Amino acid sequence: MLRRGHWRVAALALVLATLIVGAVAVQLLRGEVGRNLQGAARNAAFSAEAAVVFEDAQAARELLALLAEQERLATARIVLTDQRVLAEVQRGRGTLARWVDRLAATLFDLQAQAPVTLNQRTRATLHVRGDGQALLGLLGGYALGLAAAMAATALLVVLGTRRLEDRITAPLRALVQFTRSVRETRAFALRALRSDIAEIDALAEDFNALLTEVQAREAEQLAREQRLRSRNEVLRQQAEADALTGLPNRATFTQRLQQAVERAAERGGMLGLMFVDADRFKAINDTYGHAVGDRVLVEIGQRLQRALRESDLVARLGGDEFAVLLEPLSEPADAALVARKIEAQMERPLPLETGPAIVPRVSIGLAFYPGDGADAAALLQRADQLMYDVKRGRATAQSPDSPRLQAVT
Repeated sequence: MLRRGHWRVAALALVLATLIVGAVAVQLLRGEVGRNLQGAARNAAFSAEAAVVFEDAQAARELLALLAEQERLATARIVLTDQRVLAEVQRGRGTLARWVDRLAATLFDLQAQAPVTLNQRTRATLHVRGDGQALLGLLGGYALGLAAAMAATALLVVLGTRRLEDRITAPLRALVQFTRSVRETRAFALRALRSDIAEIDALAEDFNALLTEVQAREAEQLAREQRLRSRNEVLRQQAEADALTGLPNRATFTQRLQQAVERAAERGGMLGLMFVDADRFKAINDTYGHAVGDRVLVEIGQRLQRALRESDLVARLGGDEFAVLLEPLSEPADAALVARKIEAQMERPLPLETGPAIVPRVSIGLAFYPGDGADAAALLQRADQLMYDVKRGRATAQSPDSPRLQAVT
């Protein structure tokens, strides 16, 4: 668009300059041609006085021939006062030359005359007509010079236009490349460079302000997403974990147990499931209050974790019921060893701030896959049943210090 605008302005300026300069050149040339022809006629009239006085046609013809050659005249003749032509010289002209003469006569005054006088008496008149072809050739030289000037001007316009285009379009191209880079890399911390063109500089400042706003919005969105992820993680943990002990809840444990059963089924392995229930927990709540009961449950969960291997999993199923997944398991004796570790952990008294220390006691029911059940539900049911068998056995024996693992296998 800039190039087209510059070319239009330059073309209009060149056309107007050509017309004005051409018109001035034609006017100046017309005046100069008229003065030259008039001067040549006066000089020739002065030289032809003798030939006119003696009416020497030969001498007059030679004089006119020399004049026509020197002044590039088309015709020259001497006419006496009685209208007789004393001498005349006319250069040979072809059809094209005659057309050129007519065109030149339209543009210039090619005729002049001067009196031939003697003792202040006019004896004859000298008529001359200039050569139009020579004049048009001179005018053509002027036209070539003007064309060269126009070509030089056009070249300067091209160079100036390119410099102006580069000055304007270079920062625009840089801004386009910058915006594309920001869009593709999402590097909203970048900023556009300043420009020495006020409008482009204002555009860059507005774009930088937009980047600042986008960056702030993105930071706000990232912070909001981080808060949502944190909240979702908390909700996920709350959904998967027990609120009191922080251990996995029943739903999470059941899912993990089923996955363990499927893995054991694929490789033909064994796993163990313990159902752990706190003994006399209702009496603890009734005697010491629910706060102490909650503390006992948390302590039982922590002691179960300390007794297990790193690969095992303990969960609170609800109330005073816990479950332990033993995976992997080579033989039932390994599960019995873990049960004895749990019993040993429970032997330590739990001190209370408002009363005597108590000893948490648990009953354990232990089931094995695949012997006691083919899925998670069957294993939980079997381990629960074995745990209640242990409780009933203790109640029958009426001995709180009886072996903890009685009737567990």
